[in-house]
Amino acid sequence: MKLIKIGSSSMCDIVIHNKYVSAHHADLTLLDNGDIYLEDKDSTNGTFVGNRKIEANQEISVRRGDLIRFADETLVWARVPALERNDKYKTIVNIGTNYRNDLVINSAAVSRYHACLKITKEGKAFLIDNGSKNGTQINGEKIASGKPERIKRGDNIICGGEDITEQIQQYLPPTIPTWGWASMGVVAAALIGLLCFLFIDKDGLNNPFKPFNPNDYHNAVVYVRAAYHYEVTLKDNPLSDANKTLLEKKTEAIPYQATAFFLDNDGRMATNRHVAIPWEEEYRSKEITENLQQNYQKFIANQLQVDNLDYFSVNSMVTALKRLQGTTLGRILLDESNSWPDLKAKIDRIRKSEVIISGAIDYITVGYPGQNYTHEDEFQRCFVLCESGNKDIDLAILQLNDKKTPAKIEKVFSPDKFYLAKIEPQKDLLYVFGYPHGLSWGMNEKSKSLEPNLRNTRCSKVQDKYEFEFQASSVGGSSGSPIFNEKGQLVGVLNSGYQGATVTFAVLANYLKKLYDEEVNLNIN
Repeated sequence: MKLIKIGSSSMCDIVIHNKYVSAHHADLTLLDNGDIYLEDKDSTNGTFVGNRKIEANQEISVRRGDLIRFADETLVWARVPALERNDKYKTIVNIGTNYRNDLVINSAAVSRYHACLKITKEGKAFLIDNGSKNGTQINGEKIASGKPERIKRGDNIICGGEDITEQIQQYLPPTIPTWGWASMGVVAAALIGLLCFLFIDKDGLNNPFKPFNPNDYHNAVVYVRAAYHYEVTLKDNPLSDANKTLLEKKTEAIPYQATAFFLDNDGRMATNRHVAIPWEEEYRSKEITENLQQNYQKFIANQLQVDNLDYFSVNSMVTALKRLQGTTLGRILLDESNSWPDLKAKIDRIRKSEVIISGAIDYITVGYPGQNYTHEDEFQRCFVLCESGNKDIDLAILQLNDKKTPAKIEKVFSPDKFYLAKIEPQKDLLYVFGYPHGLSWGMNEKSKSLEPNLRNTRCSKVQDKYEFEFQASSVGGSSGSPIFNEKGQLVGVLNSGYQGATVTFAVLANYLKKLYDEEVNLNIN
């Protein structure tokens, strides 16, 4: 499958130097079965098949040799490349956002016909970038467009901003080791010696007969569904304790979603600090802050419909008192003031006081993988046990209300087994378990069963004091996802990234261990 862009722009595959031809005038899509589709890209002067002008942005079927014009320029079919013969390949997998692809990726960072995976009859796999907009990477290295690159199981594959490593595993041939006769004796002896691990190493961490399977942690990674609201009030509130709440305003509940994972058998789960306290200043946008302040100031203005209290006539004072008596806040101020100067002082304090923005959780719940849900009320309630108190350490711990991890969750990310050493770029294969796009991707529409997304990745940059960078796109709902190595050891917790890019960050596991140990020891003492 191949996409041919046609137009006057030098970025097109077929460049037509004609002032009547638009920069990106039309597309030709060549399918592996020989079919060809033509689409006008809303050009200024139109695309014609024969003498018929075709409708813009609508694909039509054409045949090689048909008379096609772009404005007044006739297509030279010799410039349209023929597809490679595919009879030497056992499997061809087209990758992109268009529905015709074998592997459809729903992402704005991925091109319509982004890349192609080809498996030869000999079992060799090659990946080809089809001139995509955002490129294709193999183990962090961007590959050249149109050039086949050999890949194998375990390689990290990113198309645009999407890590598709896990999705293409089903197409890749298995890696089969070859043994020489000279090695058989050594192997046999080694096998006899290693049999003891079957009885000693129950977890299988050192057992060659039980290779590590990241899906062992499938049940430990839960979906977080929560809601919070903002609270706006005054730093200098002059009202009595009985009436102070009149100057406290709350927004409607704001729902959100994230990921968490179990740390022990007492219902404790790790996630991000911005999941636990999303209303904090460092996590809200400047626009939200300004809107909250403006709306609160409008409320104050509507309650205090007097511009100036320095009145010198009885009529003006009577008018001001009538206006104050017309609002709830005004009547309370009149009741709590013992003189005109006292009333004026209270109103001045309200108008000059700093506006304080805070918030609170309305509810926070978790859903378990493999379990069917038909309503959000079926999720299990939990609460925020603790958070780091540091914006640079974006970590928090939740706990189930009953403080008991479900029995079906046999394997948890125990802090005693965290990986605390330095993480080297491109050295170790890592796994990310989470719920990107929340229920949109995590909930099976037919069975209503929750399922987390598992991806392969690698560290892509030398770690700094608090976090490390890895190869993946950051999508809403992924926050709080565990990142672990091939021994099942947690190395970090996903916390942020750049939308549409492959730059994502994770807080180092040692900070989570410290937070966990401090909380557990505090409860014990």
